[in-house]
Formats: sequence, structure tokens, C-alpha cells
Amino acid sequence: MLLRIPYTTPLPSFPAIPQTATTLPTAITAVANFLLNARSTLVLSGAGISVASGLPDYRGPQGTYTLNKEYRPIFYGDFVHKDAMRRRYWARSFLGWKGVEKVRPNKTHVAVGRLWEGGWVGGIITQNVDSLHSMSHPHMPITNLHGLLSTVLCLTCRTQSQRSPFQQELHRLNPTWSEFLEKMQSTPDLPIKRGPDGDIEVPGVKYEGFRYPPCPTCLKNSTFHGMIRVDGDGAMERIEGDGNVPGVVKPTLVFFGENLRDEIKREAEKKVDAADSILVLGSSLATYSAWRLVKRAKDQGKKVGIVNMGGVRGEDGFWDDGEGKVAARYRLGDGTEGVRVEFDAGDVLEGVLEILERIDGKRTNRRVPLESQEASRQDIELGGIEIAAAR
Repeated sequence: MLLRIPYTTPLPSFPAIPQTATTLPTAITAVANFLLNARSTLVLSGAGISVASGLPDYRGPQGTYTLNKEYRPIFYGDFVHKDAMRRRYWARSFLGWKGVEKVRPNKTHVAVGRLWEGGWVGGIITQNVDSLHSMSHPHMPITNLHGLLSTVLCLTCRTQSQRSPFQQELHRLNPTWSEFLEKMQSTPDLPIKRGPDGDIEVPGVKYEGFRYPPCPTCLKNSTFHGMIRVDGDGAMERIEGDGNVPGVVKPTLVFFGENLRDEIKREAEKKVDAADSILVLGSSLATYSAWRLVKRAKDQGKKVGIVNMGGVRGEDGFWDDGEGKVAARYRLGDGTEGVRVEFDAGDVLEGVLEILERIDGKRTNRRVPLESQEASRQDIELGGIEIAAAR
């Protein structure tokens, strides 16, 4: 079955809600009203909030689909069944990982954490796989809807581990690629194309020579003796034809065409059900997994807020008065019942925090700010593995 990649072109902009929220100050006021009049708001964040950290998004003015019309993400079925696609994925991800590893949270991530600390936000779901929410506020409960780049998973034994040791194995097995990576880092004008999920496309480069290791746990398992073939350096031998084999390792992020893990899906739905409003930040909701959560909230009669540069999938249905028009309570309101503004999320939230902390600083469910908000990527990786192991 051919899977269609949804919405590779930018979605049309939507009128401001309320209609007065057409400047940054009025947008800030509307979002502040939205949060002040909610008992528990759930944040759903997308790739747009990480652009300021140096990561590309998908559909923005400088997004991957906008600048590279030929870009196609790898499909889960291809990765599982085709050796050539695994080599292609790991080669591109190998080149891109250093760039992902060095990015740091920006003002939007910091602001979301402050909203959580202050009690104005009760939960976070993110579509992003960059760990930046956790790096900014490591104790904040986050549902990583689409997984993470910072950990890897064996598709056979389901062992999770840090990305860093796997990356070092890729360096060892691919010295020529390792040299090219050093050259790439010292030559910023090389003609490369960066993807939002941590991969790099180098035009004209062939990937079939890239080598990757099997899962070390499966390699030692006598059950798979003879089924996992490795060369003298410990890299998986080339597999002729298609077919899945044991010991294949992939990042824990969700590939296109791959289902969300059941426990993640349930966790996200539980957060939606517990909130009385949902605030979307930096997402076009083009992926069904994210859009359906906002639709679930709307169907339950909960308030919707959207702060995004550019259009959002199916947003007409979030504001419809039943006759195909924006309902008066949204259009003429003050943001209390719903908000839709097209400004940078970080700019909006910084202004919102100034208002909330001034007039609502003694909220009864306000959390005590943490003494430390710093965490290394390794701390996050280990924390994620420990949580997964406890489930």
C-alpha cells in the first residue's frame, strides 16, 4: 500500500481569533486570557518551536518540504525490510547527529517550562524528537509523541540504549565517513540539505558502502546463531534481497508509516482527557497523530488555542459555528473561549508570562520553581531508558 505524505505544501493562513489579535501585544493579551481562564491547559508542541534553536521544520518558509521539493522521509516498512534503506538512513543520520546533539533550548522551551512551574500549564505533549523540552526543564512531565533521536531500540529484543555509543560504533565502522563529517563541519558552505529529524542529504553521495552494527544483545543470543551475519569488524553483512532479520537497531523516533506505541497513545489521550483546554505551539498538525488529539479535545467541548506561523490542518473545524463560519464567541471574544494567532511562539509566551506572573502569581496550584533547570543530553537519555525499563 502506498502511503501518502500529508501536506507537503504550506497550509493557508487563518484569520486571527479573536479578530483583534493582529498585533503582537493583542496576541499576547488573548493568549494570556486563554490561560488565565482555564483550570488545566495541555500544551502540544511541534517542530516550529525548535527552528530558533537551529533545527529546520517541515512546512515553514525555510522548511524541508518548502526548500526541498524532492525530500521524502524514510518509511518504516522500508527500514525494516530493506538493507539498502537502513544503510541510507544510518549514513544520513550519522552525518546529522552532531548538529542535533549541539542544539540547545530556545526561549519558547524556557517559557513553556516556566508556565508549567507556575501552574498555568498542566501537561506537555511534543511531536519533536530533539529532547529540547527536557533539556530546558528535566523534571517536567513530557509525552514524546513521536519518540526521540537520543535513544535507539532493537526491533527484535526491544532493548533500548543511548544513541551515543551507537554513534561511536558508526564512527569506528566508517572511518571515511567520519573524515567526511569532520570536513563537513569545517566547510559550512558544502551543498548539504538538513532534515528536521536529524539527517543530512549530500547530493550525489552513494550510501551503499555505509556500515552499521547489529544489536549486541541479539548477536550474543544463541537463538539467532547464523541468522545475524557480521564481517570481521562487527558490521552487519550486506543482505541480498528483501526481508527482515533479527538484531536490527533503529532510533526510537516514529518513522513515517509506523504506528505510535500503544502506551504513548494512551498516555497522550489521558492528558487530553484531564485538561480543559489545549494550546498548540509551533505545529501545523499535519500528522494525524497530533491532529486527532486536538480534535479529541474539541469533541469533548474543551477550548482550543493555536500559536503557529502559518496554517494548520483542518482548523476550520475548530472554530465552525455550524454554518461554515467562525463562531461569534471566538471572533468577537477576548481569547477566553479560544485563540488563534500567527506570531512566534517564544515572543508570545514571554509576553504572556509577564502578565501571568504579575496578576496571577499566587495561583493555588503554582509549583515551586526548581533550583536547577539544566540537564545534559546524557542525563535525559539515561532518564528515558530508566523510565522505559520500569514500564
